[in-house]
Amino acid sequence: MRMFTLRLALALGTSLWMQAGPARGDEANAPPPANVASQLDEMKKALESQQQQIQELRKQIQTRDQSIEQMQQQIEQTEINASETAKIAAEQREKNKEAKKAFTLTPGGFLEATAIYRTENENADTGSTFGNIPFQGTANSSLSEFRGTARQSRLSLLAEGYLDDTKLTGYYEMDFLAGAPTGNEAESNSFSPRIRQLFTNLDFDNGISFLAGQAWSLITTSRQGITPRREFVPWTIDSQYNVGYNWTRQWQVRITDKLMDNLWVAVAAENPETVLSVVNPPANVMGFNTSQNAQSPGSQFTLSNTPGANGVSTDFLPDLTGKIVWEPGFGHYEFKALGRFFRDRFNSNNDYATGEGIGAAAILPVTEGLNLTLQTMDGWGIGRYASGQGADVTLRPNGEIVPIPTLNFFGGFEGHPNDDWDLYTYAGLEYYGQKAFQNGARGVGYGTPGANNSGCELQVVATCQAQNRLLWQIQPGFWYRFYRGPVGTLAVGMSYSFVHRAAWAGLEGISPLGNEHIVMTSFRYYLP
Repeated sequence: MRMFTLRLALALGTSLWMQAGPARGDEANAPPPANVASQLDEMKKALESQQQQIQELRKQIQTRDQSIEQMQQQIEQTEINASETAKIAAEQREKNKEAKKAFTLTPGGFLEATAIYRTENENADTGSTFGNIPFQGTANSSLSEFRGTARQSRLSLLAEGYLDDTKLTGYYEMDFLAGAPTGNEAESNSFSPRIRQLFTNLDFDNGISFLAGQAWSLITTSRQGITPRREFVPWTIDSQYNVGYNWTRQWQVRITDKLMDNLWVAVAAENPETVLSVVNPPANVMGFNTSQNAQSPGSQFTLSNTPGANGVSTDFLPDLTGKIVWEPGFGHYEFKALGRFFRDRFNSNNDYATGEGIGAAAILPVTEGLNLTLQTMDGWGIGRYASGQGADVTLRPNGEIVPIPTLNFFGGFEGHPNDDWDLYTYAGLEYYGQKAFQNGARGVGYGTPGANNSGCELQVVATCQAQNRLLWQIQPGFWYRFYRGPVGTLAVGMSYSFVHRAAWAGLEGISPLGNEHIVMTSFRYYLP
């Protein structure tokens, strides 16, 4: 820059000397010619412009240096973050390894005191007999029922551990609702415990899981994925839940595959049992719970020849169940299938039949804290898979098995306005189709117009061959948790339900009806 200024001055001086020549007298004091002043002004402007360019360059260099410094700081921070992330990941891996080495036992359950009031006597504890409520006109329809019970108190034990990368879960759950022949309310109120669930589950790291033991049927709707202990179980106090709700708890072997983060598929083989209902059956049909062959011999079952006992049917294949669950981000959706196999023996011959059902379910978020649940199942020979405990099959006069058409529907709202309150309203129905036949002048089968219903609505019940056509129920209720802390949770609940029962019309068009009002209250202490 200095060299450029010096050269410019020399050039200017030479130019002026050549133009002006040597100064003489007054000419030496004369002002410079106009062209010289113009050149000086241009040179001044050029110098100023260069000074501005120099300042701009300095600013750019300063900005560049600052950017480089910031980039260096970012690189250093990134390296620090990466190092910290790697350190945290390593620590988490170590924790996971330690967790996989751990084996945990977690007790759970609740202690309950329940009060029950029914307008019509069912001789029932917390599990209502929806499909057998008293018909109008009977003595029980005029006798209300109050019971206080602690038998639904529940105890559980959860065992969890790892075999390499496979998670192993064992679960046992029990209550005291077993109906031992000696159980009574006369003095000691001594009732037997029973198995609710008792299973082992293996979760492999490839998304496949395997379950074996007694658990909720795969037909039961799930709340999340297809995961044991995540089933949709209504919040009712009533241990029979609600008409139209599809469920069983039974032995099964189940395989589940998580195909994607939001898609599951499962199949299971489950314990079978056949429920028969038939008017005027042929004599000596074998294979059902009340058949002669099912009453002897016997071991570790209370057979139907014991008063009050249901007994067991003679089945030859397990029930087959399947389910697909999809959770796209809004709601939970299920598609279900059920396959069943029936057999009896009559006149020295075995007869076979199949039953099948298809169903769907959805849990939809309506607003924050409010869900709508819908589920349905339609098929033949699926009666025992709903809370009304309907019949699966009936018989022709020649002893052939005929599955009964059945439709189940259940729906309801569940609200969770805050951490202390749960509100619910459920409704459901069960419809049992007609399979009627004639054996001469006698009606045979299910829903036959030849059924003798003349004694169904008398104070002292006489002959009553009524078979259910329709059950429906509505049931609102709530739970309020008034304490939650390190020692557990205390909650109170209350529910009301109305149940309607209608039978198929028999001789003379007699179609018995029954209506039931049920109020239940509960006080529970949930173990921490």
